[in-house]
Amino acid sequence: MSAERERSGRRALGPTLRTLATALTALALGAGLLLDPLAAAGVADAARSVTTDDTDGVALDVVAAPSATGVVRPGEPLSVRVTVSNPSRQPTGEIALTLAIDGARSVDPAELSAWFEAGTDGGEDGSEGRAVAAATLSSLDPGASAVLDLIVPVSDTVLSGSFGPRLASVRAEAGETGGGLTVVTDRTAVVWVPDTAAVPIASTTFVAAITTPGETAAVLSAEQLERYTGEAGALSRTLDAVAGRPVLLAIDPRIIASIRLLGDQAPASAVAFLARLEAAPNDSVLLPWADADPVATISAASIPLPLPEGAGVPTAGSTEGDATPSPSPTPEQSITLDELSAWPTTIAGLAWAESGAITADSIAVLAEQGTSVLIAPGSSLADDDPVQQLSDVRVLRADDALSAAARDASLAVSQQRFDRAMARVSALLAASAEGQPGIPALIALGRDRLAGSDRLLDTIAQTVALPWSTGTSASEVLARPAVDGAIIERALDPERADEIRAALTAEADDRLFATIAVTPEAITDVRRLELLAALSLGWGERSVEALQRFVSSSVALRSSVQVVESSAITLLADRASLPVTVQNDLNVAVRVFVRVEPDTAQLRVVDSRVETLVEPQSQTRALVPVESLTNGQVDITVTVRDSESRVIGSPTRVALNLQAGWETAGTIAVAIALVLLLTVGITRDIRKRRRRRAEEA
Repeated sequence: MSAERERSGRRALGPTLRTLATALTALALGAGLLLDPLAAAGVADAARSVTTDDTDGVALDVVAAPSATGVVRPGEPLSVRVTVSNPSRQPTGEIALTLAIDGARSVDPAELSAWFEAGTDGGEDGSEGRAVAAATLSSLDPGASAVLDLIVPVSDTVLSGSFGPRLASVRAEAGETGGGLTVVTDRTAVVWVPDTAAVPIASTTFVAAITTPGETAAVLSAEQLERYTGEAGALSRTLDAVAGRPVLLAIDPRIIASIRLLGDQAPASAVAFLARLEAAPNDSVLLPWADADPVATISAASIPLPLPEGAGVPTAGSTEGDATPSPSPTPEQSITLDELSAWPTTIAGLAWAESGAITADSIAVLAEQGTSVLIAPGSSLADDDPVQQLSDVRVLRADDALSAAARDASLAVSQQRFDRAMARVSALLAASAEGQPGIPALIALGRDRLAGSDRLLDTIAQTVALPWSTGTSASEVLARPAVDGAIIERALDPERADEIRAALTAEADDRLFATIAVTPEAITDVRRLELLAALSLGWGERSVEALQRFVSSSVALRSSVQVVESSAITLLADRASLPVTVQNDLNVAVRVFVRVEPDTAQLRVVDSRVETLVEPQSQTRALVPVESLTNGQVDITVTVRDSESRVIGSPTRVALNLQAGWETAGTIAVAIALVLLLTVGITRDIRKRRRRRAEEA
């Protein structure tokens, strides 16, 4: 929707525009303009509540939705339902609405896409259409909205010519205090279907993600699976909407592996969902783990997307009732991640790229990793052909404008916005069918949010039910001859590229840290899967935040093994064992080496590498042999290191009070005391005996 603020420079035109709007209103009402009953009862009353913002001045939100998906035939009325809302904090004043249509000229897909895009981004209306209907609303209070229908009773009077889409717009003007105007235009389109022409047909197929966007876990827990696959769960509702329809299912292997990993402990709803998914007749492909983005990884770091690891992961028989699966190895019953996520797909080696960051180099790297089919956005391709060949990769072109409109429809929060989005889908498909009859259109649905089953089902059903649309499968599209294509290279968003590199570096550091674990795979396997979850396309606009969260968790992981801070220690012997306590907060045992480094030569460390085994979630005291050379105060640095002498965690400083020789002096004093006691005892005994003999004599 374009929003224009016309202040003092437009004040002179205000009365003229109002007069024109009033005249058009009277003309349209005389011709049969009908208001929605809600508007007739009280146009300015709130049809639904809207959230007000802090806008300084008057603001309007206008949604224009042609009826019947925008299809107009001779002899039928042309109707556009308009919802006007006031999100500002002050009344709008009187609002004049005008419906304009360029009724004689059919537009091609490129012009129509630009029309919708400009309408969303703002700017001047740019329509050459003529006003065909108008109405006036009284002032809307803050947070209020109104609904009305702008109707042309006989469409023949405003539409003519051959089959095809026609540009249309609804313009709202609200008067402001001081004589200025607030002008908002919502762009839409209708499709003219004359009786004299045969309707061209365009085949259509959708691509839908069977994923769990926004989840950071390496694998999904039983609670998460139950929430997603329950009767009202997002995965269940998505499958209800797409099963048996012209939709390519792009499946996240994390879902499959998580359910199988739980075995008998998996929720019944999850097991049933997996069975329904396997029974669906749709074409299907497996995405990377957690729907990770392979193209962005290549563009940011010039390396392929890291692959999941898990040579042996525990099955339900070895978790002993734990409801949260873990991809950590166990010597007991185990299978590989590849076995857990195996799936009978109909199309192998397919990657699904989002807009931007696709380059010739990334295509080559994908091919080396086994990608043979790539779904790419039309904005990244130089040609409009639906099937193209780039090096060794076959590319399916997704229609950007159609995909955006279909996503808006599937995620619409109201019927009005759904109808508005479907009118755009209808017009875009009609333009495609008119320009290239028989050429398939690939519609890529959203990945950052799962649509509700009703909206998604209606989006697919209404699209394939259009007179100029017919459903087809992705396999049929892929079987078409391919033409040589070319890439329009674009740079990845710099901030996201930086965060991807930081996440890859953090995961590499985690792998070095994991060498201290008795079973390093218990750490590395999980961190690899969590990295892929952070790289997921399901994060949408929150992708940078997800990557930053992964880096933060990496820092926390490498701080899980630390030396416990200690108060000052006094050593009274020349030779002693210095106690150092090591804390292990991991769920796996670690083997580390404790190292003590004195600041001065007053203390000599006899053994600089004391090996210590620390059990999971516990503390262990390591005894480091040292020798005091002189008395005094000395500070030492205590670190925990791995087998390659890399420091683990943060060094700890400890103060030592050395009292060398106190042990020897104490021993001598005790010996002297014992001698004195013995001498005194013997002397007393001799005296007693002499006294006794004297008494006897």
